[in-house]
Amino acid sequence: MDLPIERIHNRNIERIILSSLIFQPEFIEDYSAEITTDDFYIPFYRDLYRVILKLHNGKKIVSEDMIKDELEKEKKFNEEEFFNIFLEHPVTKLEFYINELKNKSTKRKLLHVAKELEDGIFEQDLDSEELLNYAEEEIFAIGQESTTGGFKEIDEILKDTQAFIEIAKERENKSVTGVSSGFAFLDKQLTGFNAGDLVILAARPSMGKCMSKGTKITLYDGTQLSVEKIKVGDLLMGDDSTPRKVLSITTGREKMYWIRQNKGIDYRVNESHILSLKRSRNEGKHKHGDILNISVKDYIQKSDKFKSNYKGYKVAVEFEEKPITVEPYFLGLWLGDGNSASVRITNIDDEVVSYLYEYAESLSLQVTKYVGTGKAPDYSITNGVQGRHNFSLQEELNKLNLLKNKHIPHNYLTNTTEIRLQLLAGLIDSDGYYDSQANGYEITQKSKVLAENIKFICDSLGFRTSLIEKEGKIKKINFVGIYYRVRFFGDIDKIPVKIPRKKAKPWTVKRSWNQTGIRVEEDIVDQYFGFTLDGNNLFLLEDMTVTHNTALSLNFVYHALQNQIGVAFFSLEMPVEQLMLRLLSIDSMIPLQNLRTGNLEDSDLYHLNNSLKNFEDKKLFVDDDGNVNIHQLKTKLRKLKAKNPELGLAVVDYIQIMSSANSRERHLAVSDISRGLKLLAKELKIPIIALSQLNRSLESRNDKRPIMSDIRESGALEQDADIILFVYRDDVYRMKAEKEKEKAEREKGNNSYKAQTEEKEEEVAEIIIGKQRNGPTGVVKLSFQKRFTKFVDFVENFGNLDNTIQRETQFSPPDEENIDFPDQF
Repeated sequence: MDLPIERIHNRNIERIILSSLIFQPEFIEDYSAEITTDDFYIPFYRDLYRVILKLHNGKKIVSEDMIKDELEKEKKFNEEEFFNIFLEHPVTKLEFYINELKNKSTKRKLLHVAKELEDGIFEQDLDSEELLNYAEEEIFAIGQESTTGGFKEIDEILKDTQAFIEIAKERENKSVTGVSSGFAFLDKQLTGFNAGDLVILAARPSMGKCMSKGTKITLYDGTQLSVEKIKVGDLLMGDDSTPRKVLSITTGREKMYWIRQNKGIDYRVNESHILSLKRSRNEGKHKHGDILNISVKDYIQKSDKFKSNYKGYKVAVEFEEKPITVEPYFLGLWLGDGNSASVRITNIDDEVVSYLYEYAESLSLQVTKYVGTGKAPDYSITNGVQGRHNFSLQEELNKLNLLKNKHIPHNYLTNTTEIRLQLLAGLIDSDGYYDSQANGYEITQKSKVLAENIKFICDSLGFRTSLIEKEGKIKKINFVGIYYRVRFFGDIDKIPVKIPRKKAKPWTVKRSWNQTGIRVEEDIVDQYFGFTLDGNNLFLLEDMTVTHNTALSLNFVYHALQNQIGVAFFSLEMPVEQLMLRLLSIDSMIPLQNLRTGNLEDSDLYHLNNSLKNFEDKKLFVDDDGNVNIHQLKTKLRKLKAKNPELGLAVVDYIQIMSSANSRERHLAVSDISRGLKLLAKELKIPIIALSQLNRSLESRNDKRPIMSDIRESGALEQDADIILFVYRDDVYRMKAEKEKEKAEREKGNNSYKAQTEEKEEEVAEIIIGKQRNGPTGVVKLSFQKRFTKFVDFVENFGNLDNTIQRETQFSPPDEENIDFPDQF
């Protein structure tokens, strides 16, 4: 890669420029911002230009004698080269010569990068990711005409500092030197977010349950709903058969994991999801049956012994009694052996036939027996030939929409334990098989719907249940069909079957049937859906398996946009649509839940349209690629800054999701990410706010206010950050404590006890300044308006909430204007 020296510098051009600056000192002010000392190739010319700038900045005369004296003091004077410069005639227009100087300088810098890359490839054998990152950083710096690692002398430093003070003096808001947070009291402490700052914003993740799209959740009424369709206010079935109210919902992107249950359904969750596990053996202070709630991320770090001691578990569910018109045992018989178009049942067991006669008599009806040649008899409970009264069992089946549509009606699926056991007994006595060796039942159905209903009944009764699709063949007639086999085990001896040979034995195996080993398998980064609940946060999946901060950063983003500052938001967790909904809620003062559901009144539409117009000219750039690593983020942000110089703030949500191409160990990866973000903020001269999660260990402390060591992988983050902010809301913990107390009181029989803390629409949030490199630490209070995920400056006595949470403008419908809900945001 050796090149002729004349191709990477031009001695004559360098002389002409220096000669022109010496003889026409007024040019120094005009061109000094464009030329750096490194643009000159000849070392003496670099020294000469540096002295020219030194004299000019010191308001001294720039002359031949003054320059010579300074260079002689530094013992860097070269008389021959100095004389050669004065042989060149000065010119009045330097633009062409400066362009040529910069052109040669840029080529030399690129050549230096190329040689470094060559050395990295052949001599040091560096990783390709590292080489790409180096090349990108250096080429970007060259393109921006910046230098990395260059020294500044005191005169230049003083000049820059003086300029900084002058700018601050002219600024209207004396307390803010960077990007305003939007909050007066916080700005007073921080002076805003300044160029080059790395700001860590840390808060506890909500104690939510987050699963992949399509995961079925059991509601309190027994219906099942995909997790993405759950909404605020829904009641889920708790582990103790009491309702759990959905307090908030969320969605985002995170590393996902499969939870593989040895004896249960598999389900997919994010790494922050809380697993609810039950201990399977006694050991020291740990007792069999103890419940442990642990995040997936923490679980996978545990030993094999720990994992073998804690199992996934399921519970039986009790529903409220509902009125029914057909005995559940009869319904089970008919579903198993009945004619789908009538009330006829085919069965030869004496116990079943006796029951049919007894049931008919209790209804004042009669049994009609039908016997076909070579076939088992049919039995039908009817009014008789003439029909003596109005009640008809067949008509009741018809009212339940069961004729030619076999399924278990909802009011039977979600009725008392006794009714569900009776219905299951009828199914077993008609269509079930008892495996005495395995001590389990099997029911095979052609109808997938009915098979799934049976599985739900068994799951809700706490049995270990499986549903398998299988292929059935009849060779004689060359028939192939699909069948569904339901198998269930556990304390099935309580099922009140009437046929003796089908009566199950008690469960005698030491291991519990309703516990199962689990296996956690890492999956891809993907979208999750989740929610937070009241009570103990435990709810049930479809098979009755028990499962256990972006808001402030978006407020910072919102205020920056209102000040016409460009913002880049890397949303590794939340899809861009969800992020925009939150910004619209902050601006329009329309509750976020109303925007999500489209539950909007005319006044809401008016304010929504105004908000949409407000954001049209804002420079917001969102990247919601959840798989971005630190090198990719740096590439994207550099390109964005080059194209959009008005970019003044970047936000990363959040650090723990991001990966590093250079390290598989998490603490080293976070160190790479942290250092990379700090250097990038300095390079681009913008503040970068990076969100971080806190460890769950703080939940065990009495004072749950976060401290530095609570940050996940805190070492590197604490070292690199210029500012560390924590978000703490005491009302969250007080509410949780009160509800736990209420539950404990009710378990003691004190049903009159009510939680002392009612949920507020506006809460006090403490913004704890845990670290500030250039300022004080302390606490700033803000008010958090939950409906809008909006923070506002805290006023000590803000009075009535209705007077506090209000839109800036009152709604007045425009005359003769049709306001339509927009199709897109």
